[in-house]
Amino acid sequence: MNKNILISSLSKKTQDALFLNAQSIELSLSQDICLADQPIKYIYFPIDGFISITQNVDEKSLIEIGMIGREGMLGAEVVLGVNVHPFNGLIQGAGNALRIYTQDFMNEIEKNAELKIAIKKYLLIRIQQLGLSVGCEHFHSISARLAKWLLMSEDRAQSPTFQMTHEFISLMLGVRRVGVTTTAADFKRRGIIEYHRGEMKVLDRTALKAEACSCYQENIKIYSHLIN
Repeated sequence: MNKNILISSLSKKTQDALFLNAQSIELSLSQDICLADQPIKYIYFPIDGFISITQNVDEKSLIEIGMIGREGMLGAEVVLGVNVHPFNGLIQGAGNALRIYTQDFMNEIEKNAELKIAIKKYLLIRIQQLGLSVGCEHFHSISARLAKWLLMSEDRAQSPTFQMTHEFISLMLGVRRVGVTTTAADFKRRGIIEYHRGEMKVLDRTALKAEACSCYQENIKIYSHLIN
């Protein structure tokens, strides 16, 4: 089984302590794993599934502001004394995760300085990535953002093939579906991706990277500087 990278960065002693209270679960596609302002009952460490973090804009609209895969965790805010989710969490990629009751996790944090420091570092990563996401949505084109988003999804799916629809992508990017459809059709025509009935496949990762905005590499750099 693949591992959660954040957990793997910790000492064996800390890993063993987390695994003692962890339960392996399946993440189902399109599942609402958490809702804003609802209690943080569990902490999740994705292994090969991944989660879209979304913000409600009004009663009818929401937009993706982050993505969590095996590089991170859901529920890190508890280290700040927060007991409710600040955002929504939607399963974007089905797979497996480790789940720990929040109280068990907090008990471990209180006696484990290494774990507390690691979670605080991860929170800083999330804050920096959130700031980057705001700038990206404002300044970068749909095609550049779509390419970045597909690369991020492929990384977390750990496979060039994953489930995705144009409607879901447009929702996550906060743009009209026609814009996503037009851009995706261009990528398909050029042999960069292919898609059929909700399944997306990256055919040419190098070309996709060339299309993506600089935010893709910047996200990777932010994470590597603080975790490695």
